Amino acid sequence: MPSERFINLPQDKKKRIIDAALKEFARVPFQEISINRIIQDAEISRGSFYQYFEDKTDLQTYLLSDFEDKISEKMQAYLKEKKGDMFQLFEDGVNFIVKIGMESPFINVCKNVFSQMEQCCGNHSRPFDIEDNGLFFKVMSVMKDEYYQNYEMEDIKIVWEMLIMMLKEAVVRIFIMNEPQEEVIQKYRKKTELINIGFKSKERTHV
Repeated sequence: MPSERFINLPQDKKKRIIDAALKEFARVPFQEISINRIIQDAEISRGSFYQYFEDKTDLQTYLLSDFEDKISEKMQAYLKEKKGDMFQLFEDGVNFIVKIGMESPFINVCKNVFSQMEQCCGNHSRPFDIEDNGLFFKVMSVMKDEYYQNYEMEDIKIVWEMLIMMLKEAVVRIFIMNEPQEEVIQKYRKKTELINIGFKSKERTHV
């Protein structure tokens, strides 16, 4: 995240840097982002840029923080309401991720970020903090007692990872491949339902 030096900048200079960064992140995929172009458009020095941000990944994290905050708020409310049903979380999750992404003023930035998932670019596959183990264990901590109590945690984690991959695929198909949103979501939910049925069809001892 940005340094205190950046946070304390005058608003007009901060806006100039953000606008230049948004323009560049919307223009090309992450791998092609040019810090030189950003600093030229923002009218700052390269030295100043690195006083504000560690690198372009740090800058991307900042640009997408509002998007991620909205997703996090939705998930927190969802977990409280649904008591940690991970299958329902993923079934509903694709809808609010797509909705927030489409309404975001950073939609072109989001599209370029999601394109990284299509190209398997590792650590740059933001905004997907849903992939972090922290959310997994948070879901497990609030789930109803009857959920998954007869299954080993290792098995639950494997299913969680499968659901993550399917969610990524659905988002890429909608944002990058421009496939019909309703068709993609319907197929995604069908896959989720089938995994849910298969997972719950065989009881295991929970540890």
